[in-house]
Amino acid sequence: MKKLSTIFLLSAAITQAAELTVQEQIDVLKARIQELDSKVRPLQRAETTAGDKGFILASPDAANSVRVRGLVQLDSRWFGDGKVEANDAFVLRRGRIGLEGKLNKTTEYQIIGEYAGSSATLLDANFSLTYAPEIQVKVGRFKVPLGLEQLQSDANVLFIERSLVSQVAPNRDIGVQVGGDLNKGTISYAVGVFNGIQDGGSNADQKDANDGKDVVARVTFQPWLNDEGSSFAGLSFGVAGSYGLQDTNGKIGSSFKTDGQQTFFAWKDAALSTGRVTRVSPQFSYYNGGLSLLGEYIVTKTDVGTTAGITAARLKNTAWQLAAGYVLTGEKASYKGVTPSNDFDRAAGSLGAFEVVGRLAALDVDNNAFTTYADRDKSATKATSYALGLNWYLSKVTRLSLDYTHTKFDLATSGAPAATSVIKQSEDAILTRLQLNF
Repeated sequence: MKKLSTIFLLSAAITQAAELTVQEQIDVLKARIQELDSKVRPLQRAETTAGDKGFILASPDAANSVRVRGLVQLDSRWFGDGKVEANDAFVLRRGRIGLEGKLNKTTEYQIIGEYAGSSATLLDANFSLTYAPEIQVKVGRFKVPLGLEQLQSDANVLFIERSLVSQVAPNRDIGVQVGGDLNKGTISYAVGVFNGIQDGGSNADQKDANDGKDVVARVTFQPWLNDEGSSFAGLSFGVAGSYGLQDTNGKIGSSFKTDGQQTFFAWKDAALSTGRVTRVSPQFSYYNGGLSLLGEYIVTKTDVGTTAGITAARLKNTAWQLAAGYVLTGEKASYKGVTPSNDFDRAAGSLGAFEVVGRLAALDVDNNAFTTYADRDKSATKATSYALGLNWYLSKVTRLSLDYTHTKFDLATSGAPAATSVIKQSEDAILTRLQLNF
């Protein structure tokens, strides 16, 4: 009886094996191998790497990671004769260290501190949830989606200092944002609600002193992004805007500075923000080979007064810039900077990458700001900046920059600044920077 049972089972197995084709048997083996691999991988050690992208610790399946990032910028500023208030100086412009990474593939996080200056500051602290490329939610403290140059990384801007237009664009704030890429990346959008900050400001104290909030939106188009060989593949254009109620009855906003970081306009302490703040910014960028072009315009309107809760005027300030760059050594230019084909190596005859840049920018303050809200003897009603520069990318990590800037000022009617005032005469400055970015 046992022999009959054994014979029966063997016959069934042979019959089942015969029914499977060779390909089906291979598929069964592949499935088994994948099953075993999924059980073994978690037992493997985490992978570590170090290089120009920082120091990275990641799980074997790359689902979880932590990355140590750093940015150091050491500047020097040298001013022309006659600028009594301008001090030639070496400056630690930025000194940042931070962590960023992924959790379970769908969640990204970022925590970055700024240690240059008189005290340490929490610069960015946020996390993003990715449902799909079309829908991504970002929460925490990060850059408001409005200014084109303002959104660019500090390590990748064309010039040592951002243009005048970025001084009226909001910087970092606390809020929630929904954004993503549509139609295979040809359309990008971002919409967010934030505590609200003034022109050129950042929510440095992590507080919100009122119930008013800012709604910010930005949409960009790259119609030829996926057209291989098209000369317009690198063209992007769009518009951004914001609307908010900043009824803090606090100071209107930040002072405005030249490329040499001298203050050419400051609000009086009695000038208060009393209500609406609106901004609109058309913008474009174009990258083709070594060529880069970037342009934007911002108009901002703010309700102001000298008594809490009472609006006496609605001031309109405008700013714009047009910047261009060209990589002399053949590398491609991009919004994320330039990567040299070969790192600087004197012995091997490799020099890295060189880029020449030029920029024209202006910031025009509403004439109605004088004299109630600003002092015509201490503040200019308009600044126009001309800048030329050279960037030397020694590697993906190291960059040397040299800029020459000339800023001229228009004075308010009957303005009579002191002989030592910044706005008494044009500013000529030579700026240098040594940057390490990893």
